[in-house]
Amino acid sequence: MNYISRTIKNAFPGIVLTSLLFIIPALTFAQNKTYNIAQLGAKGDDKTLNTDIINKAITQCFNEGGGTVVVPQGVFVTSTIYLKSNVNINLQKGAVLKGTSNINLYKSYIPVKDLSKYSTISTEGNNSNSAYDTVWMKALIIAEGANNMKIYGEGTISGEHVFNPKGEENMRGPHTIVIANSSNISLENITIEKAANYAILAYNIENAVFKGVHIQQGWDGIHIRGGKNVLLKKCELQTGDDAIAGGFWENFKVDDCVINSACNGIRVIMPVNGFYVTNSKFVGPGKYPHRTSGAQNRTNMLAGIYIQPGGWGKVKGDVEGVRISNLKMHNMNNPFIFELHDGNNANDITVENVTADSIKNPIAIHSDKGYGYKSILFKNVKVSYTTNATTQAPWALGAANVENLRLQNVKFFATGQKPQIAIKLDNITASSFIKTNVYSKDNTTEVEAANSGKIETGK
Repeated sequence: MNYISRTIKNAFPGIVLTSLLFIIPALTFAQNKTYNIAQLGAKGDDKTLNTDIINKAITQCFNEGGGTVVVPQGVFVTSTIYLKSNVNINLQKGAVLKGTSNINLYKSYIPVKDLSKYSTISTEGNNSNSAYDTVWMKALIIAEGANNMKIYGEGTISGEHVFNPKGEENMRGPHTIVIANSSNISLENITIEKAANYAILAYNIENAVFKGVHIQQGWDGIHIRGGKNVLLKKCELQTGDDAIAGGFWENFKVDDCVINSACNGIRVIMPVNGFYVTNSKFVGPGKYPHRTSGAQNRTNMLAGIYIQPGGWGKVKGDVEGVRISNLKMHNMNNPFIFELHDGNNANDITVENVTADSIKNPIAIHSDKGYGYKSILFKNVKVSYTTNATTQAPWALGAANVENLRLQNVKFFATGQKPQIAIKLDNITASSFIKTNVYSKDNTTEVEAANSGKIETGK
């Protein structure tokens, strides 16, 4: 069975992906015909601009029915290259695709389909974080409508931190990879480093696997706006901004990944339906600083998982079916923040089998007035807090506007001087704390509740 088909079926056993049958002949055929860019005239000397040769190789491969474009050992400098359907890119060991330092040579991704639903920030003017912003959408690699496409190998794609004074924050340059309106795609075992903006930015992708991808430095690591049947597996992300971000996800799974960030580990800014995070590690502080922090070189990790649809601007839609399990978390501000805004509700969130230590601030659950959560469950969760928190907040958990909040076998530990409230509830219709304990060397009020129903307790 084809790897992509097998992997996604294992990740989403209830999903029938008949469209993946078409990827088998495409990828099998692609292995039979290769186009080595060095043999076609490209020079891996870290100075020659190879854009035309690489694009010609991709076009020739596409026109001849598909195959694999090989990037051999060497440093191949290039500006924007365009990927196509049925064309694979094999980055061999020691191969580097390196972005040119000349910002004027980069092209912008121009949407061919309506992507306005993903523009949660104003699309007027430059630097609006929108697919229609030509400055924001400059990229080193662009794949539009590129189906049955794979980038793989032991090589590296380097964005080389290209500076753009006209970019966001007067510094951000091109994204390293932009993928849009594409299906049956795979990125495997490659390294992406020194992204001048996002390492990977995707719109409207389906049946996608990111396996063994290693991202170092830059801003966001893998940022997907519109993703159906997406799997991130065995990836190692060390980013200066959010490691994984985006939204409008359906059956989106993060499995067996190591996430290190100087911002948030995972940040959901739009609705999701079927979101799974499992068997992964979240570790702070960031190995690489948040680049926007400048001379401060801020490296502290903010939230491990931050779910905040509408956090970047109003967007309608709900959060449904979130499963977070089997995580180890270390040294960050908050392990989890759930935050709802105008037009967003949430249902069916489960967090289980999580161990977190060296945590500075509480688990936070809140929403705008009139919106809230139907059901949240924390099960088999252990969190150890190490540094002083402000006296304005509970030190373990703060929750508001939840119909049914359940804690089962949850342990909160505190060292150092702490506020005298561990758990603070507001507008919780029903709650149950079963085998749940608070441990602190200071006398602590375990639970303070306002505008809430009776709390069920048990051993």
